[in-house]
Amino acid sequence: MDSFERLLGETVEELGERAGGPLDDERRDYDAAHPDAGNMLLGPLPPISDRAVDLIIAFEVTSETVYEKRYRHPVWPGGNSGATIAIGFDAGYVTAAEFESNWKALLDAGAIAKMKGVCGLTGTKAQQALPSVSDVDVSFAAAHRVFRDITLPRTTAKAAAALPGSSELSPDCLGALVSLVYNRGASFSLDGDRYQEMRAIKLDIANNNLADVPAQLRSMKRLWADKPNMAGLVRRRELEAVLFEGGLP
Repeated sequence: MDSFERLLGETVEELGERAGGPLDDERRDYDAAHPDAGNMLLGPLPPISDRAVDLIIAFEVTSETVYEKRYRHPVWPGGNSGATIAIGFDAGYVTAAEFESNWKALLDAGAIAKMKGVCGLTGTKAQQALPSVSDVDVSFAAAHRVFRDITLPRTTAKAAAALPGSSELSPDCLGALVSLVYNRGASFSLDGDRYQEMRAIKLDIANNNLADVPAQLRSMKRLWADKPNMAGLVRRRELEAVLFEGGLP
């Protein structure tokens, strides 16, 4: 067992039923302000590794067992979130037409009609509307399919478009950055101290200074190190760093 697999296994055990990224709003805020992020990516999407997929799933829902117990029905994670189903699929940031297109093969017409009613609602409006979709039931199999077929490709496109040169990275290296984007948005060009490591990663990729990327991921821990309820994000950055290191030539 390598260091990544060991750390991921320990993380899943420690998370138990406390899954969910506490700063998912950072991604949602970025996506709301940049709705076309990733749309200009040309060519086929580069692959990410199964290890990266496992990492993202661990921090979103922990495991299939925990998902089946806690996440089969829509939740409102708080903040600027919308009604969220499956593995981080936020109905607040898709149109009703997009939702139907993504889910029509997996949910019945009644469930789709209910979910279409909460599409575009975020914050307190989404919280207030959550009871209207409380009986919508999404199996892990359906959740995993949409995650692999819809959510991950969208996030990969955003990462690749925001980081010129990243399409040439190994699946582990790119996957670590897709996990980062899934959590913080493709915020590699934002100003301010909060995003200094994001900007540095963009420069590292552009300059092929790949060995520095794990150091930047670890440096980000400063943002949450003194917040006990954000310990999961500190662990997530470490796992992303280890995964990226494992993918270096």
